[in-house]
Amino acid sequence: MSEINTVNLINQMRTMAAQAESSKVEAGANQAPFNLVFQEALSQVNDMTQASDALKTRFEMGDPSVSLGEVMIASQKSNLGFEATLRVRNKVVQAYQEIMSMPV
Repeated sequence: MSEINTVNLINQMRTMAAQAESSKVEAGANQAPFNLVFQEALSQVNDMTQASDALKTRFEMGDPSVSLGEVMIASQKSNLGFEATLRVRNKVVQAYQEIMSMPV
């Protein structure tokens, strides 16, 4: 079984946090429309879920190259992505409902 490199995992998390901090939302003509950004995010979450499911299946079938830690981390990444997507969807629905309830 392969061991999880915790230093590498922490470095990846720090890199992603730095990227999130540096990519502030700026008004400009070169921004992609929200629906394209949201579709891309959904696609990435779907890819993470499929990769997690494939890793789980490989572990259950006894693949010696897959450790339980890798399966758990992939599962948690998939779960976090889904939760984040669900929260964004809920905020969009809430904003839509607020706009629809405004007097004309």
